Amino acid sequence: MTDILPDCLIQKILCCLSFKEATRMSILSKTWLQEWLTLPNLEFTINCWEGNINTINTTMERYRKGNIPIQKFELLELFANSHEDFPLIDKWLDVALQNGVKDLFLNFTSYPMPILTILSAKTLRELVLRGSTRMPVSLSSSVVNCNSLRKLSLSHVRLDENMIQTLLNSCPLIASFILMYCSGNLRKIKSDSLKVLKIHHLFRIGEIDAPNLVSLDYMGNQIPELKIARESTQLEYSKIYVECINNLNAAWFCKLRKFLSNSSSWSQVTLYFINCGEINMTDLQMDHIGSIPHVDILNVNILQKNQTMECPTFVDALLWSCHPKRLNLHSNIKTITRFINRLMYMKSLSHSTSHGSTLWHCQLKEIKAFDGKNQSLQLRSGELAKRIVMEGKEKVHFLLDW
Repeated sequence: MTDILPDCLIQKILCCLSFKEATRMSILSKTWLQEWLTLPNLEFTINCWEGNINTINTTMERYRKGNIPIQKFELLELFANSHEDFPLIDKWLDVALQNGVKDLFLNFTSYPMPILTILSAKTLRELVLRGSTRMPVSLSSSVVNCNSLRKLSLSHVRLDENMIQTLLNSCPLIASFILMYCSGNLRKIKSDSLKVLKIHHLFRIGEIDAPNLVSLDYMGNQIPELKIARESTQLEYSKIYVECINNLNAAWFCKLRKFLSNSSSWSQVTLYFINCGEINMTDLQMDHIGSIPHVDILNVNILQKNQTMECPTFVDALLWSCHPKRLNLHSNIKTITRFINRLMYMKSLSHSTSHGSTLWHCQLKEIKAFDGKNQSLQLRSGELAKRIVMEGKEKVHFLLDW
């Protein structure tokens, strides 16, 4: 029955499967085997314990001799390989590049990736490099143009100070750039073609100059030292995730506000706290930051091991530094209840003419609360707090009108 399918459909089905799954399907018939022999997507895991080096080499030799097109080539190193295997890996890469590979995924811990050779490819569309390999210093002084590359992803790669900019200069039409768990300093990113930028766990970031940026995604355990040189008018999505493990004080909230003030607005900011405690409001009052941050959605996750701790000034400092339109709160019931009480107090202050301007410089006019099912919750007379306790909810979100 499987042979009644046209060859083009069989090829399409095999391309939708992983290489291992496609290999299993090749035993269905001679037709399926023939289509598998010319599969454009190749995925190999080098495992020295299983001794599959010869199998990979035989396959790549067949692709080289037949000049079979390769669209995707993925090579994963399960265990550190000996230097004796490096020439073979060089040959496999060369076959993929010569056969027109478009999407290249490499994951190594010991193999020195030939980045110059890779970037010299004329058909490369996406390049993903993972591992603790250091890029060659010679790249910073070499001239390489990879005009076809649109996506570049680096993770767990050791970089020198000039390497990032050199890579971007070598790939002038790159649209998506991902950096995850890379060591080294990122002094500046300057690219007119860049539309998607994702930076995870790389703290030392200097400046972003990408006037056509559409999406910005940052994740780390510290507030980034980041300056946006020219803010993109096309920026539609900006996501910030920061884990505050310790040293939570007024200086931390001042730094957060200063960072968020770099942009006219942020789509989503997520903050994770182990505990929330009292914040020295005098120190915040001494901070003279003119612009007010604008955050569309603020996600706050509070572990709060000490449930007896009051945190009214924590709420004040949080709203002062973020000024969100929507606040999603995830914590224990007692912390949520105290959070609600403080919000209601802030609202009562804003409706009182005797208090004048408050610390956060923006009066809280209205609060609307909703449960996890997006059902409206009433705030009057402590009804919401009682309902949360009764239903055991640990998630609630608020719409704030300033």
